[in-house]
Amino acid sequence: MSAYCMTADMSRLFASYGVTAFADHDESGTADTGVTDDCISQASEEIDMYALQLYAAASLATSALINRWATVMAVYFLCMRRGNGIPESIAAEFDRIMAMLLKVADGTLKLPGVAMDGDLRPSFSNLKVDRRYRDSRIRVRRSVSTDAPSVLSQDFATDPPTYE
Repeated sequence: MSAYCMTADMSRLFASYGVTAFADHDESGTADTGVTDDCISQASEEIDMYALQLYAAASLATSALINRWATVMAVYFLCMRRGNGIPESIAAEFDRIMAMLLKVADGTLKLPGVAMDGDLRPSFSNLKVDRRYRDSRIRVRRSVSTDAPSVLSQDFATDPPTYE
C-alpha cells in the first residue's frame, strides 16, 4: 500500500500547531508520528477501497488530486482521534470527497490525468444455441470467429443457463 500524502501535507492544510495539538498524545510538545501515520494510512486505504477497482496504485500515487483528497481525509481522521470536534470546513470537504469517491468507484467520474488500469473494452464471442441436445447447449461458432491471437481476456461461463 502506498501513502498518498505525508505529515508535511497535513501541516500545510491544518497548520503545524493543529497537527501537533491533535497528534500529541504523550504531551511532549511534538506530534506523535505513529498517530499521523495511522491517519495517513487510513485515508490511503479508504481511497484504495474506492479507486483501485479502476486505477493502479502507482498511477494514483502520482496524482495531485489524490494527494489533496488523502490530506483532507487524514486531517479529518486526525480530528476524530480523541473525540475532538471536526472543523466544519474539513467535515464539508470530507463529505464532498466521499461523494466523489463513490462516483469514481461506480465509473461515472474519471480522475483527471490518471490512466485507467486494465482493459475496459467489452469482449464477446459469436454464439449459437445447439437445439439438438436436450439442454440446448450454447456453443462458440468458430466458423464465424477468427483465429487471430488476441490480448483480450475471455470470460468463461462455468455452467451456462438453459432455456426451454
